Amino acid sequence: MANINLLPVEYKEKEKFSIRRILIILFVLLLAFGTAYLYYYLELQIDYKEQQLRTMKTELASLEKIIKEVKDLEKDKKIVEDRIQVIEGLIKNQSHLSRILGEYSASLMDEVWIDNLSLSANQTFNFTANTFNNYLIAKYMVTLKDNPSFDNIELSSVTKSKIKEEDTDVEIVRFGLSGIFIPKRVE
Repeated sequence: MANINLLPVEYKEKEKFSIRRILIILFVLLLAFGTAYLYYYLELQIDYKEQQLRTMKTELASLEKIIKEVKDLEKDKKIVEDRIQVIEGLIKNQSHLSRILGEYSASLMDEVWIDNLSLSANQTFNFTANTFNNYLIAKYMVTLKDNPSFDNIELSSVTKSKIKEEDTDVEIVRFGLSGIFIPKRVE
């Protein structure tokens, strides 16, 4: 037969302790605590990653400054290298001109003095000089022709004039020569 309990609610018999209900409550509590823990753990991870991102951005900004400085230094280095090449070219040409002048001065006679000397890019030279007579001009031309550094020596002009030196008139001959300079190989 059916059990019918007509007693008021206050007198009703309390339900017995149910293990199933306790397990459900514990599971819900564990689930709530697990969710809260996971939420805070993930929040901490996000904060940590954001902090790392800010740190990396500041490092990147400082590295970009360094990269810019390196690029500027590379540009400066290229400019300096170009200048060095120009200077080396000038030094090379200077030594070339020094050799030409050295060869020329070695062939110069004591009785001949130079007024003007010009050297063109194709190694031709022109100069005007003074001496005492035509014989010295001829002797100087032979000296230049005998020197292997000079070729195609030609007399372009000769003029005579007198200068006053210590109460006497001295006759001088002004002449012009042209030719080709043949540089020696430097090893």
